[in-house]
Formats: sequence, C-alpha cells, structure tokens
Amino acid sequence: MKRLFTSAQLSLRNIGSCVLMFGFSACLVAGCATLRPDFEAPSVSVTSFRPQSSQSFTPRFEIGMRVVNPNPSRLSLRGMSYKIFLNDYQVVEGAANELPVVPAYGEAQFSVIAKVSLMEGMRFVQDMLKNANGQVSYRLQAKLDVGAMIPSIRIEKTGSYSP
Repeated sequence: MKRLFTSAQLSLRNIGSCVLMFGFSACLVAGCATLRPDFEAPSVSVTSFRPQSSQSFTPRFEIGMRVVNPNPSRLSLRGMSYKIFLNDYQVVEGAANELPVVPAYGEAQFSVIAKVSLMEGMRFVQDMLKNANGQVSYRLQAKLDVGAMIPSIRIEKTGSYSP
C-alpha cells in the first residue's frame, strides 16, 4: 500500500512539473513574440525570369528576386522557399539557402534556380490554348527564414498580365 501511495505522489509531482514547464514555455513564447512588435514583413518581388540550359527533361529557370526590408535592423536570410502559380497552376517551385543579408531600410537582389513542374506546366499551356482570353493571373508565395526570434515570414503577391 505504501508503494502505491509513493507512486501516486511521484505521478502528481510529474504532472506538476509538466504544468510548470508548460507555463514557463508559454511565457517564454509570449515574451519572444513581443520582442519585435513593430516588425514589418519585407516584400519580395520577381525581377527577371530566364530559361537555363538543362541536361534533364525538366526545364530550369533563373529567377531574379528582390527583397525590400522596411525594418530598422538587417535581415540575415537563412533560407527561402517559393512557389509561382500561373492561372492557379503551380508551375514553378524552388528553395535557396545561399542568400544575402538585407540591410536595414534597404534591399537585396539575388537569383535562384527553379524547376518547372512539367505536368502542371503542360496543364497551364493546355488551359491557355482553350481559353485564349489573353490574361494570365499569377501568384507568388514565398517563405523567408530569418532565424533568430522571428518566425518564418510568409509573403504572397498576386496580379495578372497580358502575354
């Protein structure tokens, strides 16, 4: 009986420790979130889109990108992933990890290599041939990893153009 009581005490201590650790973690996360309350998300834009020679069946493109930092501290970009949709077809997808530091109240331009999704690309072309209305809608989704105490920054840009 004494052994049962001791194990019950131990489990209550474990539960108490877990509750205490959870509370501490919640306070820590809330505190980190308030370290940069005036942080403004940077903007990302595509500046160029050039085909690359490729040895494989999958086409590759060099995409020029520009990141504008509207904040008083520099952004050390650890990585970036991105997707480009044309008429809601995810045509391009890629990631990069060798990115420049974006200065405070400044901008940085760089190039990334992206592969075209062959099946989605063919569906997009087929859709364009069926509905030749001349307008192409685009959507750029980017996720920037700046590390430190800031969670990943997600950016989405939309628009349309006439080819």
